Order: sequence, then structure tokens, then C-alpha cells
Amino acid sequence: MVVFAGLAIAVGYVAGGRVAKVDLNHPVSRWYDRAPVLGGAGGAVALWIVVRLVNRDLNPLLIAGVIVLGALVGTAIGWLAGLAVRRNARVEVSVQAIAAAAAGGAVVAEVGWVIFKKVITSIEWPSAKLRIPFPQLDVVTGKALQAGGVTIQRSAIFTVGALAVCAVLLWLFINRTRLGRGMQAVSQDPDTARLMGINVDRIIVVAFALGAVLAAIAGVSQGLQNTNIEFRMGFLAGLKAFTAAVLGGIGNIYGAVVGGLVLGVVEAMATQYIPGQFGGSTWKDVWAFVILILVLVFRPQGLLGARVVDRA
Repeated sequence: MVVFAGLAIAVGYVAGGRVAKVDLNHPVSRWYDRAPVLGGAGGAVALWIVVRLVNRDLNPLLIAGVIVLGALVGTAIGWLAGLAVRRNARVEVSVQAIAAAAAGGAVVAEVGWVIFKKVITSIEWPSAKLRIPFPQLDVVTGKALQAGGVTIQRSAIFTVGALAVCAVLLWLFINRTRLGRGMQAVSQDPDTARLMGINVDRIIVVAFALGAVLAAIAGVSQGLQNTNIEFRMGFLAGLKAFTAAVLGGIGNIYGAVVGGLVLGVVEAMATQYIPGQFGGSTWKDVWAFVILILVLVFRPQGLLGARVVDRA
């Protein structure tokens, strides 16, 4: 309901702004100028929310009445808001614009609710706590390979291959493209980078998008190895990824790769060769974080991280 309310207010504001035909974006008085339009849309949506909380199932006649009444109430609220901010507003919004905002908000809220009830609720969504089978590919998840008495899962080969390809492409992007060099500049000093003509906001968007792509590849690899997926599967993997980055050195691509490989080898060795109650698969996570603590104590910059010199 909150999502539909926000969308309805936004649509109502746009509709009211179109009808008003005045500039509502003045840097000093824009919120005072927008108050009547936002009040109209918000008043209509607020009445709609109250009605829906009281009774979620209405017949078509009552739905039409709610839309009309919401438009009237929203128009009145928007008009009162315009009176309240008249001294600080730069432009005057007409009653027609307020009515358009109120009507648009009421109609969009009701249409969105109907779509939600008729379409979204008819879909059988899987339980959030249910383990879902991950699609399997014969080439990647087929029979394990034997090499000199060692069993190698095909999903592990896919993971290592994806790691190598992503690491090389990421290094080329950061060190050989203008956008990548801009990303390095922003990471060092965003204010100076902005003064040098770099679009800092664009760099931030690209960085988040790049992280999402790499996370998607990691998720596919994790799903192929586990064969099933669930909502908790990424928690420990995220901790291990952060641990690998710290082991290798934050900001170092080679370090992240080496840190991940070291972490995996340590877990495998601890599972296989440490005897007694401190060995086995149940203790592999403990030994992984023990290595992290040792690295943080004796080499805080990471295995491949450069020593940072503090300047006065």
C-alpha cells in the first residue's frame, strides 16, 4: 500500500504540474510552490488509504465514490496548503491544477490496488524459507572429472574460470579505460576529481553497477555448486568475500584473488589435515577467520597491499 501511495502522489504531482503550466522548480521557493500540488495529491491518497484500511473490498460504485471524494478532499487540502504558503511562494497554482493532482493521485492509487489484487496476488510465490532448485547445466554440473586420483567438480572449474576472466576484465577496465581511471581518481579524492571535470555521480553509478554484475556472476557460481538456493546462502559467502579482500589487501584486484585462493586452501587443509575436535568441516570457518585475525595483526595492509604512509 505504501508503494502505491508514493507512486500515486508522484503521478498526481506530475499531472498537476502539467496543468499549472508554471515553474515549480525554483531553487529558493520550490517547496512552497509545490505545496498546493503535493497537498492535493497527498490529501486524495491519504483518504484512499483510510478507506482501504477500513474496508479492503469495495464494490465498483463505492470505488467510484472514493475516487470522487478523494479528488474533492485533495483539492480542498491543496487549496488550504496554497493559502498557508502564499507569502513564501513565488508562483500561484490554480485550483484546476490542484484538482488535477488530486484526481490523478486518487485514480492511480485505486488502479494500482486493483492490479495488485487481481494480478499479483493470483501468483503463487514460493516461500522465502524454501530451498529452490537451481537450474543445472550438463556442461557445468555434470559428472565430476578425475585427474590423477583427484576428483574435481565441474562447478569448481567454472568458478575458477569465471574468477580468472572477471579479474582480467576488471583489471583492464580500471587501468586501461578512461572511466576506470576516473574511478581511481574518485576513490582517492572525489572533490579534486570533480574539479578536474570528472562526473563523480556517474562514476558512483558505474561502480555500483559493476559490483552488481560481479555479484550476479558469483551468485550463479554459488548456485551451481550448491544445486539449491535459499535466502540465507549469501550471508556467509559475503563474509568470506570481505575476508578474502582484507587478506589480499583492500583495493587490490590481485590481492582479492590471492586472498580468496588462500582462504579456500586454508579451509580445505583444515578440514582434511587437522585432527581431533578442532578439525573437520564444522571448524573450517573458524580457521578461516583465525587466518584473518593473524593477517590483521601482523600485516594490516593485507598480503599484497602497499604500505600506506601517513602525512602530516
